[in-house]
Amino acid sequence: MGDERAETYLRLRAEGELRRAGDQLRGLDAAAGTDVWSDPGMSPFATAEGAHWKVIRAGRILVAAGALDRECLDRVAGELYAAIKVRSRLLLNWDRRRRMLHRTIFTLPGPQPPSGPAGRAPRVTPIGRAFEVASDRAPSALHLMSLVRTGTEALITVVMRMRWPPDGSSLELEVTGAGPHHLPYGQLWAVDDQGTRYTVRFEGGQGGAVTWRGLARLSPVPPRTARRLDLVGDGTLLIELPLRPPPARGRRPSPLPEPVAISPAERLLMLEAERILATGDARGPVQGPDPGEIITVLLQTGTIAADSPLPGQLAALCQRLGAAGHGITVPPAGQIPAHWASIIAHRDAPVPAEGPELFAPFAATLPEVDGARFALAGLSTAAGESHLHVVSRGMPRLADRFAYNWTPGFSWWLTDGTGNWHVALPGEPWTFPDGTQAFRLRLTPPLAAVPDTAEVVITGPATRVRVAIPVRSAPPAGGRAAGAPGGGVPALPEGEGVAGAYRPGSDRPLADAERLQARGRAPVRHRQRSDPAVRLGRHRVLRGARLRRGEDVADRLDGGS
Repeated sequence: MGDERAETYLRLRAEGELRRAGDQLRGLDAAAGTDVWSDPGMSPFATAEGAHWKVIRAGRILVAAGALDRECLDRVAGELYAAIKVRSRLLLNWDRRRRMLHRTIFTLPGPQPPSGPAGRAPRVTPIGRAFEVASDRAPSALHLMSLVRTGTEALITVVMRMRWPPDGSSLELEVTGAGPHHLPYGQLWAVDDQGTRYTVRFEGGQGGAVTWRGLARLSPVPPRTARRLDLVGDGTLLIELPLRPPPARGRRPSPLPEPVAISPAERLLMLEAERILATGDARGPVQGPDPGEIITVLLQTGTIAADSPLPGQLAALCQRLGAAGHGITVPPAGQIPAHWASIIAHRDAPVPAEGPELFAPFAATLPEVDGARFALAGLSTAAGESHLHVVSRGMPRLADRFAYNWTPGFSWWLTDGTGNWHVALPGEPWTFPDGTQAFRLRLTPPLAAVPDTAEVVITGPATRVRVAIPVRSAPPAGGRAAGAPGGGVPALPEGEGVAGAYRPGSDRPLADAERLQARGRAPVRHRQRSDPAVRLGRHRVLRGARLRRGEDVADRLDGGS
């Protein structure tokens, strides 16, 4: 239920904007004359949209703070939109000529898309394996951290680390960024220990010049009885991925949710503080309100108490960061929360160029947090950035800050065991048909060392969960490939197995088929393929359009695609 004071405030704000816009529009009508076909120019539209947007922005602040119903905001905004238009002859003539007059006066808001149900909790299996992908021009290491299984999806969290030649010989490949389009395999699939074959698709990834973080999507979903996956590229066994559940000994008890004693308005200001800490941008996106406007609206409606310490703490935070454009007029507080101060103390520390890299598999499924289930599926540090890899069910679909369907999301913090805090800001999620969302949270500041334990704190509107997770870094890539001595299968011959290393147009090594037969699996049929460089070149042209459609990497790299 909305607050009557908030609705009264919004209607008074709308009346004030209507009077101001009406005066300006009447002046523009008089200056334009009486010709109904005259060009209205941009001024009437800018005047109307400016007044309309100021009211909508204030209303969305109140909706996010839990003081106003979205239906009430839609109703007030629709009435204001029609009232502004009917006060301008230029705007009415414009809509009449375009046969839009009915929609101008009788505007209806669009429906809000529902979020998917949380359903059954995802299952997480740690993998923690990596292998080197040998290539003359685009060598890399592929790190596979954890497998997350929902009812209809199977996702492996992946980090791809490029090893570009230092002589600059691959500059035209480097400018395309890191990513699976550099893999030299025409076909990529997986086979479990029961002989079932799975397609493998790389999806939902983002990265820079040297690191790509994303997902390997398997289809169908491997059963719980599967104990191993063999990743195969062009008939060559690349690496074995164990699917053993974590040992029962040493398991920590499941975390218990705890209630949160904070109002939605205060939580809104805390999320603003987290955004500023993570980005250093006090103003925020231009289309949204700045922190000063948010505080003003909340104080004027009584949504937040006049003696609340948060407005002053937010002002002090911007002051300590030297951030301008925040618009806050309340005096800064003398102190800020300790975890905010921890971020400020370390956020600008230089990141060593050769700092430690981390690709730790996680296997933590959290209890329900305000209708959402989260699976923590990895912690990575590479190229000066640290990310927490998460798969969720039931989480509201994310929208841009203060957009129509936006609601304040979850708060994410991590402490590295040394007393240092890291704020985690989520990136754009990759959403699957069953409602599963996979995303990564970038830590600020990045991890300076590999912690023994990471404590993750997730806070929703009414619930908080804390979970401490041991950090066990995966073995380094290239330390032992699948099939190396001690792995239980024969070692791969040099030059085979991890790079799809073959002379273009030649027959594949018969040893690959012999190894698969020796382990009770059918031999793989091989086809001759064109030069990998040609396939990759074609893929770069097509990948932008196809990547979002979730095309199979094998199909995208194959010369017949």
